[in-house]
Amino acid sequence: MRIIKLLEIMHNQLSKLQEMYEVLQKMQNAMVESDYDNFEKSIELQEKILAEIRAYEKARIDILKDLLQSDILPEKNILVQKLFEAEPEADLSLQEEYLNIRNSLIDVVGEIENLNFQNKYLIDHSRKFIKELVTNLYGVKNHKLLDKKV
Repeated sequence: MRIIKLLEIMHNQLSKLQEMYEVLQKMQNAMVESDYDNFEKSIELQEKILAEIRAYEKARIDILKDLLQSDILPEKNILVQKLFEAEPEADLSLQEEYLNIRNSLIDVVGEIENLNFQNKYLIDHSRKFIKELVTNLYGVKNHKLLDKKV
């Protein structure tokens, strides 16, 4: 049953996104603690998780296209109705589970976006601090040192 396969993929996606959130939290802690090794490990783990999330997303889209038999997905409010019409064996509990997983995915992605914004803020201000520190230590005349990416 394709709906069950879709739900399984979405569960896996949710699990990986939650794992990504935890990695981003570790990355943030590593930045605050100036722990370069854990920061590097977090980046490597983040890249691995992103690859897995991409694979799940591709599989999810393939199943949706197959179920809806269209290259262009309909509007969001019609999507769920058409999706479950395409699979006659799907019942109301599966539709409810689909909506719950979808809402959980949206929530986790929102949390990840917020954490990414916080991490970007930390990185930007760290770079600014380092640039100001180098300027204070070496003076304004040594722009060659400052012009390099920090």
